[in-house]
Amino acid sequence: MAQDTDLSLPVRFNPFKHHWHYILDILESASPEVILSLLGSLCNNYIDIYTGILTPEAIGNAIVEIIKSKQAFEVDDFARWVASGNGYQLIQLEDQSEWVVRKSNEYKRYIHLHPARTGPLMTRYKGSSLKTLYMLKASYKDFPVSLSLEKINITRMQIGLSPVKKFDRNIGLLKCFEQFFSKTS
Repeated sequence: MAQDTDLSLPVRFNPFKHHWHYILDILESASPEVILSLLGSLCNNYIDIYTGILTPEAIGNAIVEIIKSKQAFEVDDFARWVASGNGYQLIQLEDQSEWVVRKSNEYKRYIHLHPARTGPLMTRYKGSSLKTLYMLKASYKDFPVSLSLEKINITRMQIGLSPVKKFDRNIGLLKCFEQFFSKTS
């Protein structure tokens, strides 16, 4: 499991929130307790997820190299560079993915990055749906075969979300499931 400590200093990046392959690896074997402990880093609003093949470490390293090439790597230079772009800069990597770079409040990890909202190799999901899917996947080994409204609502209440009133296989949670787990990137 990649942690900030696996990423080059001074990069701050949450792969459990923004990296599809990383998330799939975690969901493959994580217990419900582990998933529950990771959900705090996810918001309930929309979350942008990178679906390309670069690892979190490769993304961090590539962005650091680009920032260095712009003579903006030192913290003060970086702060000025980001400020010149209204508080962020957009960086494109060689796989054509686009990344938003901001100044973090952390001293050692001042380069905060996350996927851009649009562009290739990015997809957007509702955070509350992802939280529910992750817990369902960890809690029920036969998920989604045995999925029911009751299981969905028990899981949602377990993670502090409101229950849903209906269960439609063409919208909402199951649509999110199909999109998230059937990607081929």
